[in-house]
Amino acid sequence: MLRNLIIIAFLGLAVFFVGCKGDQGDVGPAGTAGAAGAAGPQGPKGDTGVKGEDGIGAMVIQTGKVSTTDGAYIFGKSGLSTADSAFLANCVIQVYVTANNRNWGMPGKAYWVGLSTFTEFSYYNRYLNSRLYITLISEKWSEDQPVAPEREFQNIRAIIIPFTTYQQMGARMKSATYEETMSALGLTEKDVVQAD
Repeated sequence: MLRNLIIIAFLGLAVFFVGCKGDQGDVGPAGTAGAAGAAGPQGPKGDTGVKGEDGIGAMVIQTGKVSTTDGAYIFGKSGLSTADSAFLANCVIQVYVTANNRNWGMPGKAYWVGLSTFTEFSYYNRYLNSRLYITLISEKWSEDQPVAPEREFQNIRAIIIPFTTYQQMGARMKSATYEETMSALGLTEKDVVQAD
């Protein structure tokens, strides 16, 4: 009986060792591609989503012809929603003043009277009580006087740019002209709204 069990165990081990996988041969050449199958039926129409409230995207706020008062000018847009407030918290605002038939990027200098008279402006913006305020401030001027001179602008424009878009466009946005910025953002005159 013991002898029979040893023979059966030996045969079982022999089959096990013979059945083990050995070295694998090289992979053969790829076969030819088969013909493309027929296209399946069109899927169902997707959900239209939930209708939201109108918000603001990249846009331009402009003043038209205005003058500084005490060396400053404040403009903006009122009646903004809570969603607009959240949007503005994640935006960059670039300001351009138009004087002497040219758009001048701010902060920086704008020139008048044949480019001999200038004022250097800075600006800041804030959102308060559903209104966006943009304040343009005179920092330096060419006249020898202690108080900033009154300046007349053909226009002041503020371009509101989503921060992610501004990041994607990189450093070139910081030095871009008004026209280059509008073009890069795909903005047109239909995206311009009047300040109030």
